[in-house]
Amino acid sequence: MRLSRLILPILLGITGVGFLFYKQFDLQKFQEIDWTGTTFFWLSLGLIMLIFRHLAYTLRMKTLTGFGWLKSAGLVVMWEFSAAITPTSKGAPAVMFFVLNREGLSGGKTAASILYCIVCDAGFMVLMLSLLLAYFGPPMLYPGMENYGDVGLASGTFFFTFFVMVIYWLTFLFFLFIRPGWAAAVLHKIGQISFLKKYQPKLFKLGTDFKLAAETIHGHGFWYHFKVIFGTFMAWTLKFAMINCLILAIVPETPLDGSTQIFIYARMVAMFIIMAFSPTPGGAGLAEVAMAKFITDFVPIGLGAVVALIWRGMAYYGYLLLGALIVPAWITEKLSKKK
Repeated sequence: MRLSRLILPILLGITGVGFLFYKQFDLQKFQEIDWTGTTFFWLSLGLIMLIFRHLAYTLRMKTLTGFGWLKSAGLVVMWEFSAAITPTSKGAPAVMFFVLNREGLSGGKTAASILYCIVCDAGFMVLMLSLLLAYFGPPMLYPGMENYGDVGLASGTFFFTFFVMVIYWLTFLFFLFIRPGWAAAVLHKIGQISFLKKYQPKLFKLGTDFKLAAETIHGHGFWYHFKVIFGTFMAWTLKFAMINCLILAIVPETPLDGSTQIFIYARMVAMFIIMAFSPTPGGAGLAEVAMAKFITDFVPIGLGAVVALIWRGMAYYGYLLLGALIVPAWITEKLSKKK
């Protein structure tokens, strides 16, 4: 693990937070926050949701790999750490292919574990966003947005990213569950295109991975699929609900009714769609700035930076720290076994 991989996202995150505090932080409003037991209750509940989110991902990893709870929990840390130090347009899957392979997992189980996770994660975002958008309409996409014709940076980026994600999800879904035998043939043809020939080995391998993954996945029964999908649903739901708790902690007058809280949840889903292909490692720098802007109709501008900092401190930098402790030990263990 190169140190630069760890330093870059931290520096980008600090830069983003610094920019936020310079542009938005209101000391007077911050001093008006009443740090009562209620505030710490919501902060604690947010932390609990983060822990249960990790357990939900652990359940999914355990189901897919067959490893025990402890090893699966450690692998989730490594997945999140990989996502934090690589651009979200690339993400952690490539790293985890290597990790699971080195853990002695068969080719079929490795491919199934990664590709099934990709299908479930993208499927949750596409389906949940579609349902919420059908219910709330344009206002859920960005503060002040009244109709789909409002084409600003946020709305334009959203529609482009959402379209790409739908195509991405449907492609993986088709090749993994509907016509797995076509994946190798299609990717083989693509690899023969003159300007793509340098990617031919990778495309051939991806085709093989789809075939192996499909064979492994189709060989399991109902409870296997239920636990994978349930783990995915709970992990993503808790990821967004955690932010609801942080907003309630800093702005306790936020309405607690179901409609308001689901609307905030929907806004976070929209934000994550827009951030899905961020070019920075783990969205560092951009995520902090985006969060403060996306919640301005619930959190005063001067306090948005505080919510963003707490959120990233718990959900992002926490995994950076855990990963920095676990990954070197894992690498040392695997290298010692090679000797």
